[in-house]
Amino acid sequence: MRRFLALTAIMVGTANAELTATFSQNGKTDVRLDRMAAISVPADQPATPFLESGKFEVVWTGAIELKERRRLYFSFEGKGKASLTIAGKEAVVEEGPLGAEKSKRLRLNPGLHRIVVSYSSAQDGSANFRLYWEEEGMPRQTIPPTVFSTEPSDAAKLGELHRHGRIAFTEQNCAKCHAPEQGFGATPMPEIGEIGPILAGVGERVTEQWLKKWMADPKALKPTTHMPQLVDPTTPDGLQKASDLAAFLASSKMGLPVSPAPDASLAKEGGVHFHELGCVACHYPAADGAGGDESRRVPLNNVDSKYLPGQLVAFLKKPEAYHPFTGMPNFQMSDEEANSIAAFLRAESEGKETEMDYEFPAGDATRGAAVAESLHCGTCHPGLPGGVSTAPGLDTIFKADWDEKGCLAEGDKRPELPVLNLGGGDLEGLLAFSKTGTDSLKRDSSSEFASRQMEAKRCNSCHALDDESALLSSLHSTTKKYAAHVHDLDERVDQSRPQLTFVGEMLYTSYIEAMLKGTAKPRPRPWLGTRMPAFGAYASPLAEGLSRLHGFEPSGPAEVETYPELVGIGKSLIGTEGFGCTTCHGIGDMEATAAFEVGAVNFELAPQRLREGYFYRWMDHPAAVIPGSKMPRYADGNKSPRGDILDGDAGKQYEAIWQWLHTED
Repeated sequence: MRRFLALTAIMVGTANAELTATFSQNGKTDVRLDRMAAISVPADQPATPFLESGKFEVVWTGAIELKERRRLYFSFEGKGKASLTIAGKEAVVEEGPLGAEKSKRLRLNPGLHRIVVSYSSAQDGSANFRLYWEEEGMPRQTIPPTVFSTEPSDAAKLGELHRHGRIAFTEQNCAKCHAPEQGFGATPMPEIGEIGPILAGVGERVTEQWLKKWMADPKALKPTTHMPQLVDPTTPDGLQKASDLAAFLASSKMGLPVSPAPDASLAKEGGVHFHELGCVACHYPAADGAGGDESRRVPLNNVDSKYLPGQLVAFLKKPEAYHPFTGMPNFQMSDEEANSIAAFLRAESEGKETEMDYEFPAGDATRGAAVAESLHCGTCHPGLPGGVSTAPGLDTIFKADWDEKGCLAEGDKRPELPVLNLGGGDLEGLLAFSKTGTDSLKRDSSSEFASRQMEAKRCNSCHALDDESALLSSLHSTTKKYAAHVHDLDERVDQSRPQLTFVGEMLYTSYIEAMLKGTAKPRPRPWLGTRMPAFGAYASPLAEGLSRLHGFEPSGPAEVETYPELVGIGKSLIGTEGFGCTTCHGIGDMEATAAFEVGAVNFELAPQRLREGYFYRWMDHPAAVIPGSKMPRYADGNKSPRGDILDGDAGKQYEAIWQWLHTED
C-alpha cells in the first residue's frame, strides 16, 4: 500500500499560524486547522462537511505569540456558550448573547501563551462567535491570525488530508462518471455541480492541430489541468484516437461570424496592459515556456497555435462564455484592451508552442464521434456523445480500495482508465478521503467553501493574506520590460492592493458580492493599473462564505442613527481643521486636495462598504490592521490631537466621522 506522505510531511514538526479546531457532535469528531477562532453557521447547515447539521461544539487549541509585554482584556461576540482559558487559567465564560463580559486585565509577557477556546452552538445548530482582545487605549478588535500558532495533531493532519482529497475529488470530476443513484440532494458541495468547457462550436474557436496535442497529452500544454489523459499517445491507436477526436471537435461549428485577427501593431500597447493588469500573477509569459514551478501558473506559449483568428479577443472579453467555471476571471476589458492584449499574446507566443515528438495521422470526424462516445466525454462536457456513464456508481466505488482498483491504482491494476493529472498531495488526499464515505459530498460549510475558493481562484496571487505576500509582488518586476517605453507609467500596483486578512469583517456581504460579480460601481480604487476581475459563477455563496469565515452573519449596509451636532463635528474633522482626511480621500465628485501617486477610497463609498466595527479599529491604528499602510495614526491611547473637540476623545471623534459618512451632507 502506498502511504499518505506528501501533506503529512509538509506539516510534521512545524508550527502553523493557525489554531487546531476540534468539532464534536453526538460522539463524532472532525478536526481541521483554522486561521482564527471565529464561526458563523446557519441552522440548516453543518459546522463542517464531515458532520451533520444540528447542535455541535468546537474547541480551538493553540497559542498566542506576543513580541512584547502586553496588558490585555479578552472578550467574545455572538451567541451560544463560550469559554477561554489562557495558560490553563479560565479567563472568560459566557452563555447566551455574547459580549457583555470581558476578562480581567491580563499581563502577558513576550512569548507563547497556550489558549483553549470552547464554543457550543444553539440547540438548532446555528452559531455565531468571534474572539476579541483589547488594551488600554486600543479598542476591542479581532485577534489577528498572525499571532496564533499550533502544532498540528495527527487528527488535524488527517482532517486536512480529508479536505484535500475531497476537493481533489471534485476537481477531477470523479462524480461525473461515478454518479450516485439517488443524486446528491438539495445542498451538495457546490463544486460537484461544476462542468467542463462547453465544446459546441469549438471548431470555430481553436485549431485542429492544437486539439490533437491536447487530446494526446493535456498536461504537456497546461501542467495544472484537471483534464485527464484519455488516450495513450505512445501507441499508434492512441495517436489515431487523438486525431479522430480532434477532427470531430473541429467539425463542430455553429455558423458564428468569422472575426479578423487583432491588428499586430497593437501588440506593444497590449504588453503595457499585460503588465499593468498583473497577468504574470497567474500566467507564465510565452517567453518562459511551459512553466511548471510551484506557483502553478498557466503558460501562454501555446496561445498563438491554439486560437483561430479573432477568437482570442472574444475569449478575453468573456472568458466564461463557454466555461462558466473557468479559472480565468472576467476583467471587463474594453475593445482596445482585448484587441491589444490578444495581439501581444499572439506575437509573444508565435513559434513557441510546445513541441511533441508524435506524428499525428489524419483524423476522421465520424470515428472521433464514436471515440467520444466510448470515452464518455459528454459526462464532463455537455452536448458531447457519451453523456451517460457506465462506470460504477458513487456508493460502489466508496466501498472499494482505491489503491488497488480504479483510476488511482498503479499500472496493470487500472487498464484503459483515464490518467489523472494529480498535483502535490492529491493522490494521498484522495486515498484518505475514500475512507470517509460519501456524505460530505452531499453537504457543505459556507466558510470552508470560501477557503477552498480563495485557493482555487488564486486570490493570493494578487492579494496578501495574513503574513503571506501576494505572488504578484515578487513577479511584477519581470514584466516591467513590456511597459518600459511608457515613461510616465505610474508604478502603483504593489502599494495599495487591498489585503484579504480581514475582508469578511471589513466589508458588508452585499459589497463583497458586488465586487465578485463585477457590478460594484464606481471602482473603489480606480487609480490601480490592476483591477478586481469578476468571478460570477460563485459570487453569492463566496461572499456569504467570506463573511461567515470571520464569524459574521451575511448582511448588507446597516441603518445608522445620526445626530446633527455630531454630523457637523464629523464634517469638520475630515477637513483641514481636523485630521485632513480630504487630503487623500475624495467625497463624491469632489477630488482629494493633494495629488499623491496612490489614491484613497472615496468617502462616498463608505456606507455601502464598511462594517462599523472595522471602521473604528482601522481609525484607531491602521498599521496594526494592515502592516505598511500609508494611512496615518491620528491618536495614541485614544487621545486626539484635537483636544478641544469632544474632550479630545478620539473614539467619540471617530463616531462623529462615522455619522457624517452616513449622511448626504
